[in-house]
Amino acid sequence: TNGTSWTSRTSGTSSDLYGAAYGNGLWVAVGNGGTILTSTNGTSWTSRSSGTSLELYGAAYGNGLWVVVGFNGTIRTSPDGTSWTSRSSGTTSHLRSVVYANGLWVVVGSNGTVLASLDDITWIPRDSGTTSALRDVACANGLCVVVGYNGTISTAQVITL
Repeated sequence: TNGTSWTSRTSGTSSDLYGAAYGNGLWVAVGNGGTILTSTNGTSWTSRSSGTSLELYGAAYGNGLWVVVGFNGTIRTSPDGTSWTSRSSGTTSHLRSVVYANGLWVVVGSNGTVLASLDDITWIPRDSGTTSALRDVACANGLCVVVGYNGTISTAQVITL
């Protein structure tokens, strides 16, 4: 309960896992070889078919939808964490992180890639102001912050679509 004691769980996979998220009563973990695992309790995990063998790095839940992102511009979406649909990102950059905030999906990745979407189907590139690899994104209180290699930090108050 205090974050100091951790219990090892059996994932059912030997694949490296790179990202995890929680939403709507479901945990989703993603990783190497297109691995997607789901759990309702964080203890028992079920493997799901992602439809890709490419690495998946990030996951997020918002507005009744799961989005996972990964290698070579991979984006997959799911309403339930079970069935996944491929979406066109329009990039071959490796996508590392995804977040949903205030009605907007934001994805970041290599080469300074920032993509934004209102509907999880159409992904629009945005200028991050850098060509450095971006590793993570967080949004709160009307501000999105992206971080990456070589001390890169970029912010956006509003992403206009």
